Amino acid sequence: MSRLHLGLHILFLCSIVLAHQSFGGRVHQINQEETAGVSPEILSVEAKASSPQDMNPSLNSSHTVSSIHVHLPYPFPPQLGADTYFASYMTQERDSGYFGVIATMDVYGYDLKEGQMSSGSIYVTNFEGQNNDQIVVGWMVSPPRYNDSKTHLSTGWVKDGAHNSICGDLDCPGLQLVSGSPIFPSDIISPVTEGNGARQTITIKVLKDKSSGDWWLHCGVNGDPIPIGYYPASLFDRLSMKATHIILGGVVSRSPTTGLPPMGSGAFPSDSDKAAVIRDIQLIDQDGTSTPIGDDMPAQITDFRVYSVSPMVGSKFSYGGPRKIQSNM
Repeated sequence: MSRLHLGLHILFLCSIVLAHQSFGGRVHQINQEETAGVSPEILSVEAKASSPQDMNPSLNSSHTVSSIHVHLPYPFPPQLGADTYFASYMTQERDSGYFGVIATMDVYGYDLKEGQMSSGSIYVTNFEGQNNDQIVVGWMVSPPRYNDSKTHLSTGWVKDGAHNSICGDLDCPGLQLVSGSPIFPSDIISPVTEGNGARQTITIKVLKDKSSGDWWLHCGVNGDPIPIGYYPASLFDRLSMKATHIILGGVVSRSPTTGLPPMGSGAFPSDSDKAAVIRDIQLIDQDGTSTPIGDDMPAQITDFRVYSVSPMVGSKFSYGGPRKIQSNM
């Protein structure tokens, strides 16, 4: 599978889980007729003709970028047809796989409308064969899902075997919680970063246990991550063995009747003093060793005119945008 087609495949499934979480769905069993024979052509890919460097001067030719806009082949959830945009980095596939990730991200809040969602997220994925599994964790503002416009700790999982299963937070059995943890999925994160004030952060660690194979989630608000729960290995197909990719960045979605929300801080990555940052990114190997993420990871960006990323330098990058097309485009 080519890098572009793999990126499309990943974005397609990530779009499903984020739209599902955002609009308040519980476990959804996807009809096989809905997804049979899905291809990049069916996904209606629109390649952007403009140069990535024109859209974001901080990106240079040494960074691999895919500028793609994915439209779901069917509305998901069916009554909404959410339109989803990404600005993220994706690790390159390797034979040994990935067994965890650690990263610290700024946390923001917005006054969003019904039908809008904005999130900073980490995906741990396996896209081998026909079984596509995912774990997603991060922060999210989503009035449709949480019935408010506050910032929440958001988690979810996808199992795509004989029947696709999708679940967000604690909507269904799956995530096994740690008793006594001070933070749980769907909890409100407060305070958040505002204006020129101090940056508020969450540090996320997702780690595959070597003995049980379970995937543990850790989270720390302005501090070191602590265990909040785990996904049993038996919940997944291929992800029970390893992850093939790690994705980090911003995701937004909107219903057909609403405008685009801001992503990250609402500033473009070129505004380094204000843009949202994901930093101290480390990838975890099978033996538990963590190493800084490389600077040569490919970016996955839906539309440079609206949201973008800075180059990955020193295990750190900026991302986001104000929801408006840049005036000089």
